[in-house]
This record gives sequence, C-alpha cells and structure tokens, in this order.
Amino acid sequence: MMKFGGSSVATPERIKAVADIIKEKIGSCLPVVVVSAMGRTTDDLLRLAYRVSRNPPPREMDMLLTAGERISMSLLSMALHDKGVRAVSLTGSQVGIITEDRFNRARILEVKLYRVLDALREGKVPVIAGFQGVSLSKEITTLGRGGSDLTAVALAISLGRVRCEIYTDVDGVYALDPRRYPDALRYERMDHRILAEMSSSGARVMHSRAVNLAAKYNLPFLILSSYEPEKGGTLVERREHLESPGVKAITTSDVVMLDVEGKRGVPVLLEMSKEVRVLNFSHDATGSHLVFYIPSGDKERAVKVLNSLGVNYRLREGFSAICVIGWGVGTSPEITEAILSILGWEHIFMMGVSDTKVCFVVEREREEELVKNLAAKFGLIKRP
Repeated sequence: MMKFGGSSVATPERIKAVADIIKEKIGSCLPVVVVSAMGRTTDDLLRLAYRVSRNPPPREMDMLLTAGERISMSLLSMALHDKGVRAVSLTGSQVGIITEDRFNRARILEVKLYRVLDALREGKVPVIAGFQGVSLSKEITTLGRGGSDLTAVALAISLGRVRCEIYTDVDGVYALDPRRYPDALRYERMDHRILAEMSSSGARVMHSRAVNLAAKYNLPFLILSSYEPEKGGTLVERREHLESPGVKAITTSDVVMLDVEGKRGVPVLLEMSKEVRVLNFSHDATGSHLVFYIPSGDKERAVKVLNSLGVNYRLREGFSAICVIGWGVGTSPEITEAILSILGWEHIFMMGVSDTKVCFVVEREREEELVKNLAAKFGLIKRP
C-alpha cells in the first residue's frame, strides 16, 4: 500500500516523479496506490463553491470536492502507462469504500475489495482516489479533510495488514514542525498513541482518525518523503513503554474563542459538536456564559450554528493552542513544574491535562518564544 499526499502530486512533474517511485516497487510487489488531490485543489474548490453559493448543500459539496482526487488518480495512471506500468484508476465508490449516511465527515463502515483484487489479478496497479466513498444510500461522501490517509489505512487493513507507506513532503515524524523548526529531532520509530495525540493537536503529518484506525488493528506504517524516499522515514507501530515519563513532541494550532451568553450549555454544546471539533469548553464562574475553544478552520461552521440557535455570542481570535505530548506528561509533577516554570506569568486562557498531553491556550504572538523555550527544556532540538 502506497499513499501520496497533495504536495507529492501537486504538479505534472511531481506526478511523474511519483510514477517513478511506484515503478521501482514493481519488482518486489504489485502496489495498491491511494492519492490525494493535487496541491491546493481542495481549497480552490471550496472557494469556488462559496463564490456561487452562500450556503452550499452538503451533498453537492461532497460531489464537488471528490473531483480533486479523481483528477489525481487519472493523471497518475496516465503517467504510469507512459512508463510501461499497467494501471487502472478507481474512485472510492468503485473500490467499494462503504460509509455511513453522512456528508463531509463520513466514517468507513466496510471495504469491498472486488475491483482492487480483480486489478491485481490482471497485473494492474490500482490507483485509488482517497478521501471518498459511497454511503449505504448510494450517495457520494467524503471522509473529512486529510481523509486520504484514512482510505490508505482502511485498504491496508482490509487487504490483510499489508505493508503501508505514507508519502508526504517531510521525511518522517519530528518533535516539532520541521517546516518552522528545521533543527527539530526526527524519530525513527513512533508509537501509534503518541502520533494520534500529535495529529489531533495540530501536527499535519497524518490524519488522527487514520492513526487511531491503524492502532485499533495493530497496523504498522511508514511515513517518508516522496521527494527523498531514499532517506527513510519513521516507522509508526505499537510499542511497549517501560521508561519513565518523557516529552516526545510539541504541537501548535490556531484556535478561536467563542463566548456564548446564557445557560443553555448542553443544547448549545450538542449542536456545536455535530458540526465542529470542540477542543474545550467551560461555564464562567457565574454560569451565565459558555466559553468554547475551536480550531480556526471551524470558525465559519461554528458561527453558522450559533446564528441558527439565536444566541448572543462574542468571537475572539488571535489565540494559539500549544500541546506538550509524551508518555506520562500529564501525571509527572516534574514535567508539569517544568512547563509552568517556562509559562511563568503568561496568561493562560485554557489548560487541559491528560496522561499523554498537556495543552494550553495563549495569545498567538507568544507562541514562537514559548515553543522554543519548551523545546530547549525538553531536548527536542538537535544539538550542534
């Protein structure tokens, strides 16, 4: 199983390079390939939708967005044919990725492998459009942003826990975002649970649902660069940890705060949770305000929900969620003390603690300094 992300197939030249990588595998196996949409195609399609409609129906949005992956799969199949590799492009529905009856963020219920197995028996490389499936009521659905990772993991599991390689624009899993912090440590091995925490907290290397699915079925997978595959990458697998608590990574993400008036906490939370990812929420001391923290990318959907409920609210932007992730970080007094000593008198708008994660929200302008200090404290930067 080989999955190539949007940056890996962003241009015709990159698609040809990916075809070369696939061709090199033919001698040892006949790969199954999953592709994302080219570059920023999904974002371009989203902008196009909102130019023609103020409120695009979810069904039509899914129909539109799945076009991006279909373009990639067709072009990559053409490139493979030019290099003498027999290939066949297949959509999620043709492959038989069956999902629940839900648009935009559907979950996979079953994978029927008939078309994939037929292609392999015929000596063809199946090139599959990620991010999409077909519902029980025969509607085209999408799996949520980054859902091509989920497609690849689901197929690898369904094929019998075959070797799974995730190609992206970085050569593995780093302790910090290597695009912003080039001296960050890179890991040769990583546990499913830690990567899942990283992915759900802002790290862009892998979809969190895909990591959790791999962990559930104990599927190891390799994350490596499509630009420099010879450099190797990070093997993600289930690992037994007997060592003392330790910090493995720091992630950041842009968040917004929604201050909602009134005491209708439960009904507001229920409606919000249907449409957006609520990172944290609380009532203020008087119980007359409900405060939500959500990813900045979910802002428009959250505003739409609150407007439909007819509640008064205040939207505040300019915040960053910083998460310190690793084994036992939330239960170690030493690690907690170290984090708080770096935060000092910094105003913390929200803090959440679990066994493997300590997260806090601060003003975004303070993010870089705090991350650098935390990374130095916990040894997450390469030493000169």
